[in-house]
Amino acid sequence: MTSHRTIFTAIACGTLASWGLVFAQPAPPAAEQDAAAAEVPGGPEAKPGPIDSDDGRCDACGSCVRVRKVCVPKPKEREITKVCWSSRCEDFCIPGPSAACGTKCQKDTCGWWWYDLWTPTWATIHTRKVPVKTVVTRKVPGFEWKPEERCAACRAGHADATCAAAATP
Repeated sequence: MTSHRTIFTAIACGTLASWGLVFAQPAPPAAEQDAAAAEVPGGPEAKPGPIDSDDGRCDACGSCVRVRKVCVPKPKEREITKVCWSSRCEDFCIPGPSAACGTKCQKDTCGWWWYDLWTPTWATIHTRKVPVKTVVTRKVPGFEWKPEERCAACRAGHADATCAAAATP
């Protein structure tokens, strides 16, 4: 695996000629080279657009010197769900005893049936606390770790991204 990565890195950085390994590929005419350089925004010195983490080059500066994969923190906003509990007061009535005042009879398709009649006497009012659930979603800054290829110089000068976000006002 190491030899494949070394050859791949050498192909990407153009060092195969120094090893004596040159593949027979016809060079494009100068007009095509100029047209290809003009298509790239910023000219031939511009860095590639999207980060390709498996090309053997440093994703930060494009160098090929002592490149290896490292974990890099990337800012990411997280959502935290918090459940808060509170209470509210609610009034309710507790009835006293009722007084029986008679019986009523009725007839339907099933036959005769009857029920008792009651008269309410009194009730008292009471207060109770009812729990209230509130769900709150908060957005907080965070980070996630992404593997990237970095050269030795970029690994040594890498700033701590977690504190850099907190230091900005």
